[in-house]
Amino acid sequence: MSAFEIREYKIFDVPAMRRLWHEVFGDPEELTEIFYLMLPDMGSAVVAVEDKKIIGMANVINGMELIERGVQYIEHEKEPPVCGYIYAVAVDPEHRGKGIGRELCLEAEKLARKRESDIVCTLPASESLYKWYRDIMGFEPVLRRKSFEVKCEARDLCMELSSTEYMMWRESMLRNKSHLHPSHITLEWEKQFCKVFGGGLYACSSGICAAMKDGDTCVIKEIISAFPGDEAVIAASVGKQLGCEKAVYYLPSSDGMDYLAALSGSIPADAVWNFTFD
Repeated sequence: MSAFEIREYKIFDVPAMRRLWHEVFGDPEELTEIFYLMLPDMGSAVVAVEDKKIIGMANVINGMELIERGVQYIEHEKEPPVCGYIYAVAVDPEHRGKGIGRELCLEAEKLARKRESDIVCTLPASESLYKWYRDIMGFEPVLRRKSFEVKCEARDLCMELSSTEYMMWRESMLRNKSHLHPSHITLEWEKQFCKVFGGGLYACSSGICAAMKDGDTCVIKEIISAFPGDEAVIAASVGKQLGCEKAVYYLPSSDGMDYLAALSGSIPADAVWNFTFD
């Protein structure tokens, strides 16, 4: 087995990391350019190096908080748990099977905790990887969600929001629920992610959503409504505004598909999460 080194990334690693991201995930160059400009304010990354070449990476987003329902943090002089998220783990195809992915994830978890994350989580890219994360890191599926599909039609007016406006709406609507509170820079990354794929952050009807385009489908990455049942109205209307034929959105469901992986019990099963950038 060839030797490789795992270390925290440096600014001069970014061109190689962007190339690896594009090769593994196929995302637009614009997306990776934005991400690595924002990464120093969001978190950090670890890379695998062999013969001075970047052959793997795992990005770490820090600073998000878990707000638990019913906990009065200011009154009890408590701080919400800080969340770290392992993102876009990639290994050069020619170097797979050497245990590089395993070492990257373990080192990424250490880096997240070094940066004061109380909870570390990730969204496995496929169903089979939940077992992989369980075996390596002890992570279990902690949230579940179900997908819904509607035909796009203008059922209500929609308004695009800045990340600051979206944050205000989101926190107001989730004040009585357990939820992830993203940092402002992380929410801005969510907006930029959606914009690269033809979408953005929106207010519509009784709620808000983060949406992007995938061909003729509007993919709703997050949808929050003040009134149960309005999600379909929001999805259909935003999808129509984006010029799509159909819209797909997700809602928490105890009998849905696995959504997030973390240590068992670290995240309430009813928490509103959604910021996984899938």
